[in-house]
Amino acid sequence: MKILLPIDGSDCSTRTLYWAAQTFSKTNSQYHLLYVVPINYNEVSLVEYEIPGVQEALKTAQNLLTSLGCQVEKAIFLEGDPISLICEYAEDMEADQVVLGSHGRSGFTKLLLGSVSIAVMEKCQRPVTIHRNFEPVPVKMPQMLKSGTIL
Repeated sequence: MKILLPIDGSDCSTRTLYWAAQTFSKTNSQYHLLYVVPINYNEVSLVEYEIPGVQEALKTAQNLLTSLGCQVEKAIFLEGDPISLICEYAEDMEADQVVLGSHGRSGFTKLLLGSVSIAVMEKCQRPVTIHRNFEPVPVKMPQMLKSGTIL
């Protein structure tokens, strides 16, 4: 099974790596790590300044997966639009699964920053799994339901 794991060096990515390593078969899965550096077309590309950090994030992710018994086939970075490049790369490598983390943003923050994971899910021609990386807010159950009373 070919699994594409787009990462961004965040804690969210790290938790998604752990989840993927625990979820998919270690003997039958080949992981491809992809870090996409977004381009701001109004300014000069900053990739040359970001390369050491990107390479470090890829190396850290690769070491983590390897230490968890997973096989990393490839770890690369690309420059451009994250949504398009993730979808194109998934097609090119014939991914069986694309696994992305979700930062759990909502409301105005989601509107302002967007959601790469949702856009990839909508546009990608390959199966996409979104791993939620935040703790849900516990729901308080009314006392009468806790005691077994049926309404």
